[in-house]
Amino acid sequence: METLVDSPAPGEGQRSVVAPKKDTGDTGAIRGRPSILVLFQDLVAAFKAPGFWLYGAWIDTSLRHRSQALGAFWMVSGTLAFVLILGTLYSQVLLRPGADTQIYYAHIATGFVLWIFIQQSLQQSSQVYKKSRDMIQNGYVKYVDYVLRLFSGHLISLGYNLLIVVGAILLTPVHVTAADFILLLTVPLFFLAVLGVCFLLSVVGARYPDIGELMRTVLRLFFFITPIIWMPSMGKGAAIGAFIYLNPFYYLLEIIRGPLVYGVVPWLEIGVVAAAIPIIWLLAALAYARAKPYFALWI
Repeated sequence: METLVDSPAPGEGQRSVVAPKKDTGDTGAIRGRPSILVLFQDLVAAFKAPGFWLYGAWIDTSLRHRSQALGAFWMVSGTLAFVLILGTLYSQVLLRPGADTQIYYAHIATGFVLWIFIQQSLQQSSQVYKKSRDMIQNGYVKYVDYVLRLFSGHLISLGYNLLIVVGAILLTPVHVTAADFILLLTVPLFFLAVLGVCFLLSVVGARYPDIGELMRTVLRLFFFITPIIWMPSMGKGAAIGAFIYLNPFYYLLEIIRGPLVYGVVPWLEIGVVAAAIPIIWLLAALAYARAKPYFALWI
């Protein structure tokens, strides 16, 4: 930017002088970074007007299965086939003779259904802004709406797949216990943690497009080292302990599966997740505030 200095009076024989304005570090139309609270402000605004992301999530799910005879229940059939086949196979390979196979079916059903939700949410959130480029450039809605739309769509899919979990639980000798009431606490903790990571990955993925492929590889690896198709009691040694207690996905799964399947309150796992949530959301808020002015440029 440049400003004109007052010209001398006519007849003085001097030209107008152009003085450069001191560089303030602003780039284009960016006039400063938003507050760290901008993520939460945008979330409040999005929840006050949920039409785009809530209705959009339902439309996305409906269109995906519109031409299929079973509709959205194809999601359930695929997950059910996986649970039945792997449950039957691994119960013969991994379980000790005389072990309760019904508990194992409930274990693998709960773990796999929750894992599908985690995997799809995290993997697709890293590419959500790239895939929404056209709508973002039109500037119709806030950036958080795209993440909420994605997250809500996977919540709908999770709702269908939970039918498998309910069926597996009903076939086990597990009864309702006092531990089940802790789900009123652990279920919100689970979703808060996953949603916070989704917002963080959406920012990182917008800046670094390769993060989507990296997440696909990492999540594929974690599927095998997380106790989803195997139980922690099946192995011993330092390696198994590392796969469990150094694995963030173990804590997310266990705060749901522990009370639901095993009737225990996993206080350690609940404490870890509860302590991690403020850190996750702080990182997401910092990244979002820093990156918000640049999203349209990055994509």
